[in-house]
Amino acid sequence: MDLNNILWEEYVFEDVFKIYSTKSGIDKNKLILKKGNIPYVTRTEKNNAIDFFICEQDEQYEKDKKNVITIGLDTQTVFYQKHEFYTGQNIQILENDNLNFNNSQFLIPLIKKQMEKFSWGGNGATLTRLKRTRIILPSKNSKPDFLFMEQFIQQKEKEKLDKFLDYITKKINEVKDYKEVKLIEKKDWVEYKLSDLFHFEKGNQNNMTALKNGKIPLVSAKNGDNGLKNFVSKNNKKIFYHNCLTLNNDGDGGAGIAYYQPYDFLLDSHVTALTPKMKLNRFVLLFISRCITSQRNKFGHGYSLTNNRITAFKMMLPINSKKEPDYEYMENYIKKDRI
Repeated sequence: MDLNNILWEEYVFEDVFKIYSTKSGIDKNKLILKKGNIPYVTRTEKNNAIDFFICEQDEQYEKDKKNVITIGLDTQTVFYQKHEFYTGQNIQILENDNLNFNNSQFLIPLIKKQMEKFSWGGNGATLTRLKRTRIILPSKNSKPDFLFMEQFIQQKEKEKLDKFLDYITKKINEVKDYKEVKLIEKKDWVEYKLSDLFHFEKGNQNNMTALKNGKIPLVSAKNGDNGLKNFVSKNNKKIFYHNCLTLNNDGDGGAGIAYYQPYDFLLDSHVTALTPKMKLNRFVLLFISRCITSQRNKFGHGYSLTNNRITAFKMMLPINSKKEPDYEYMENYIKKDRI
């Protein structure tokens, strides 16, 4: 289904939706806070605007209908509600008999775009302004084409599911040949220096604001997201090759964390690349990254991983019968863990 090959027409909100203020509008301090299964919808941007779930409230407060779109007037938050719910103040309801979950997912980004022109104060999203707002929608026989919107989202969901299933199948095939291994507590472990296994090279990206958006991962000393700060364009600094580890030298909560890097990348000056001295696959490197990260509590802003400290850094690794690092064990341990 192609968005460019359909008719789009402009509509006024009140011609598409029945628009009204919430029927409940209960302030949080007036709630009966006994646990229940009825959503309490507010103007929050998170969790589908649901603050928490509550029980039936006093008779003076009527629940709002399910299968509607809610709009937080001051925050311009827009969500589909598939269950009956109570709300806080300043929530507007959009209702249409043709509305369902799928076509609402088509409509919500378009509604949000129109809500951007509203703000706090004199230009807020009042009920009158909301009713008069215009929106461009797929159209058929001079009416919003809700069926097209529904089918378009269904198609996109199927494409996403197919892509996800392909990804999962690929990942399962990568690890399904794993061999059973001993419990980690029953393995013999020996201390190794990081320099026994890796070459070190510190990153050299030190002017982040000058970088342009692109497709190359920029790895920084983050506490999460595999160290990924952004995707940037190639510049005159070195591109580090994939299948290696990065080690955060310092950072706000990220010091001492090691990440496996599956793609070529650019590197922040607060991070060191650890390139294996021998051929090691990603499963082995993932295992070693855990062994390194297990010592992260030693490091922080007051005690960073300098070149000298990295050179002296020691870690425990499982060994085989030859008293050598047991890379086969490491590989199979991670494969089993992935399954």
